[in-house]
Amino acid sequence: MSKRRHALSLEDGVFLVHAELGDSVIEEVTGRSARLVRMWSDPDDDAHRVPLYQAVRLDRAMVERGQHPPILTAYKVELRRAFASATVPSDPMARLTDAMIEMGDLAEEVRRARCPRGEGGQQITAEEARDILRALSELRAVLLGLEEDVHAALPTLRPVEAVA
Repeated sequence: MSKRRHALSLEDGVFLVHAELGDSVIEEVTGRSARLVRMWSDPDDDAHRVPLYQAVRLDRAMVERGQHPPILTAYKVELRRAFASATVPSDPMARLTDAMIEMGDLAEEVRRARCPRGEGGQQITAEEARDILRALSELRAVLLGLEEDVHAALPTLRPVEAVA
């Protein structure tokens, strides 16, 4: 029976990569046993967490296959949660930079989906649409954060006192 993993968690990202690449490619990419990599996807195993350099290797292997990097996506989601729970607004310039990066990611997904040599040719497949919509959602979240940062930077309005 498969363990339940939170969607968009690091463990789920490792699990998705493992499912896509298979044991032999996983072992080739990481230089570790497929069993150990499976342990990295276990949310209840605090003794075995995916090392950052291995996470990069796993995501790179996915990108080389034309797939999205699920571990990076999970990492971004986790950081967004941290920013959302922060009481201090972010610097709008930093958030704008994040939005530009997300826009680039969205453009890359659309470009990949419309590539004549792609899966569906210039027609967008269901999987490509899912990747585009995910990138769009990530961009939207950053833009909403930017909007909140700008609103937080506005001076608070004080009530006007009437002089009698």
